[in-house]
Amino acid sequence: MKNHKKDIIILLLCLAVLFLLASVGFKTSDPEPEPTIAELQVGPWPSAKIDDVAVSEKTEHYDINAVYPKTNSDTITTYFKNYVENQIATFKDDTSWVNDIESSSETSLTLDIKYDFVDSKNVQNYIFSVASYTGGAHGLQVRKTFSFNKEGQLLTLSNLFFNELNDLKTFSDLVKKELLKRSDVNSDWLEDGAGPKEENYQSFVVTDNGITVLFDPYQVAAYASGNIDISIPTSSFSKIANPDIFFTQ
Repeated sequence: MKNHKKDIIILLLCLAVLFLLASVGFKTSDPEPEPTIAELQVGPWPSAKIDDVAVSEKTEHYDINAVYPKTNSDTITTYFKNYVENQIATFKDDTSWVNDIESSSETSLTLDIKYDFVDSKNVQNYIFSVASYTGGAHGLQVRKTFSFNKEGQLLTLSNLFFNELNDLKTFSDLVKKELLKRSDVNSDWLEDGAGPKEENYQSFVVTDNGITVLFDPYQVAAYASGNIDISIPTSSFSKIANPDIFFTQ
């Protein structure tokens, strides 16, 4: 009899506990979903900008203003820093003659360095524009590009093609064909300014649609034509394109 009563008491206690749990509710937390492969691959690009660095210097003879990006990578930031500092050093060397001028009113020399950012699926591009006036009839405008893949590698012209620089002639022919469509391009300058030489294609931008080549004044046309940009779609050079850059999702 005693054991029977004991069993009843235990049963009642269990029922009371179950009733209490049911009334309060079980607090359970859903497990965190596992990240997908795509999410694991996404991360900050080394070349992504996190701030701007400004450089300025003004004397009685010249005015220097420059800006370059600070990025997630110290190495990439150093590329930009060195480029700007080299441009400033060259400008000062080219204008050292101002020290022989008695009156500062006789000079108004300037150096301005700015940049633009062009993003694409597989490449981040920075376009530096350098405008300088060191005396004479007009100033000088030059551009310099820096392109980086997702790993932070600085891409060179040879990286763009499957057979590296061996494919440059094929690409150069495409560019020259597009240049000849312009009435302001000097055909006599084409081979020197757009021929298959690496120095002619140092300024390029990789886009989702292909490659844009940047030509500065005097490279393929007169100064009055200004900057000339030629875009070649990937479909036109797909046989020589580096698949890691142009066909990777």
